[in-house]
Amino acid sequence: MGIVSSRADFLMKRATLIRTLWHWHRRLGLVACVILLLLSITGILLNHSSQLGWDRSPISTQWILRSYGFQAPSEYHGIKLDRSYWVISDNQLFLDESPIASCNTPLHSLVAMSDLVAAACREQVMLFTMEGDLLESISVLPEPNLQSMAKLAGSDVLLLQYPGQHYSLDPNSLEVNPVAEVAVEFTSLVPVPQPITEALQQQFRVHDLTWERFFLDVHAGRWFGGWGWVLMDLGALFLLLLAISGVVMYTLRRTR
Repeated sequence: MGIVSSRADFLMKRATLIRTLWHWHRRLGLVACVILLLLSITGILLNHSSQLGWDRSPISTQWILRSYGFQAPSEYHGIKLDRSYWVISDNQLFLDESPIASCNTPLHSLVAMSDLVAAACREQVMLFTMEGDLLESISVLPEPNLQSMAKLAGSDVLLLQYPGQHYSLDPNSLEVNPVAEVAVEFTSLVPVPQPITEALQQQFRVHDLTWERFFLDVHAGRWFGGWGWVLMDLGALFLLLLAISGVVMYTLRRTR
């Protein structure tokens, strides 16, 4: 009789343990499932990043940019020619709301001439038609680190300004010559209208922040901030507990 009672107690305790393990196994499974789905989806996306161009596509989704601490400018500046605005935004150049060119470094100068528009950054001068078509991109400049660009007073000849030295640039012949003290006309940038500002804010992007970088940060948990590594560690721990509890339940059920 005592043996039967002990056997019954053992079976009851085993059943209770299995129910408890199953109770937590399901709940851990739900939490781990979310993390596993996240890792699986981002892993697949990263695996095809090059083929789909995500490694070279800057993000323009504003809430993602804000999560990295980037905010679109509250105001944009440019020059008005006829009915259109030529707008500088960091390293991008826009004609009204349409991007027409970019530079590897931030653009700092816009100059309007009789039938051309010139834009410049530290390492490049670009010449455009009034319709926004790129005519010439000049990357071989007399010196590195172009500070600003203007034009000679009363002419369409550009003035390239460097620390301690100025050069003239003829947009027709592309001839560059050093110049001394000359009269200069500077182009002042003005704030653009609010509708153009709002349209450009929607297109705001950070050149180095690509979709591949975002997927990688989510996959590694970095996108979730300081707690990201905790989240990923918990996910790994939950998967480990799922495996252990599954093996234990299987073993207990097989034991007679």
